[in-house]
Amino acid sequence: MLMTMMMACSEPVTTEPLDLPADQAEAGVPVGVRTVVSEDVTFEVWYPAAEAEATADSEGADFLQFIPQVFIDTVGEVSLPSGDTGTYRDAVVRDTGEPLPVVLFSHGFGGFRLQSHALTSHLASRGYVVIAPDHPGRMMGDVLPCLFSPPLEGCDLTGFFEDPALEDLDVALSWAESGPDWLSLDLDTVGLTGHSAGGNSTTAFGADPRIGALLPMAGGGTVKRDVPTLFIDGTCDGIVTPDSTQASADASAAADIAHLAGAGHLAFTDLCSLDMIGLAEELLADRDDLNPAFYDQLLALASDGCPEVAPTVDSPDCAEDYLDAEIAEEILRYGMTAFFDQHLRGEGTVSFEAYPSVY
Repeated sequence: MLMTMMMACSEPVTTEPLDLPADQAEAGVPVGVRTVVSEDVTFEVWYPAAEAEATADSEGADFLQFIPQVFIDTVGEVSLPSGDTGTYRDAVVRDTGEPLPVVLFSHGFGGFRLQSHALTSHLASRGYVVIAPDHPGRMMGDVLPCLFSPPLEGCDLTGFFEDPALEDLDVALSWAESGPDWLSLDLDTVGLTGHSAGGNSTTAFGADPRIGALLPMAGGGTVKRDVPTLFIDGTCDGIVTPDSTQASADASAAADIAHLAGAGHLAFTDLCSLDMIGLAEELLADRDDLNPAFYDQLLALASDGCPEVAPTVDSPDCAEDYLDAEIAEEILRYGMTAFFDQHLRGEGTVSFEAYPSVY
């Protein structure tokens, strides 16, 4: 039975149906964003916004909120880029005349809920409500204090040993099911996507029958349940190898896989824009209180796929530079939208024929 939560309003709202470009890689309508806390879980919600909201200034990305104060107190002032996200904070929800489909997003180890905002906001521009919870135990703020020996207060590596995302995703989905009064949601079929460790969370939480389509990126395990699944990986990923994702796809009940030739691990995120290599060179490289093994591992995780480093994978795809970030993002915008359009809306199919970098 269709589960619909109707938006509460005190005044008549003008219906604004989705009028989307045919190219699914192109942005659609304006995007609103809100931060929600439910059962002590913080998550970001992106959604289609009313057209009038696009006249205001869009929001910059505040990544500094994910750097713990104990780290700043130890290393000194931290400066991070703050690019325009193209989204509108607390904007009025667009009344499309019908309930909106839902996609959950799970971030990776050392990431956070905004780590792939270009992709999550793109889906919202195409008519989806995207909900991305933080996963304490594998967030950037949990990991940075662990770089030191002894570790700083707040070091938390529990995400290495257990998956904190499963409970967080359940809370986020339960919040959607509870009927927030400002949204109209179609929860008949819910999509789920995630990156790296979040790809593993995607395939694990995909055992829940409420989930109707899975898109793990640069990660993921075997999916035994018969649910549409599309693995997407990068052939130059030095963190999660294409062989491992191919094996997961081959062993899954109903999975396809798309390889992005030349893409590294962070091609599925906006994390390269933070220039963590530059930050490490400026604030960390000359310190004598680092845990050298963990520092090297985290630096590799924070740079694989970024333009300022060379690929580490021995493959013809990786002989020179990584796949251009703008090309990779366009492919992912198309692939995610087409996949969820097919399986959540029953519209069209996924074909990467227009993209020679995909096989």
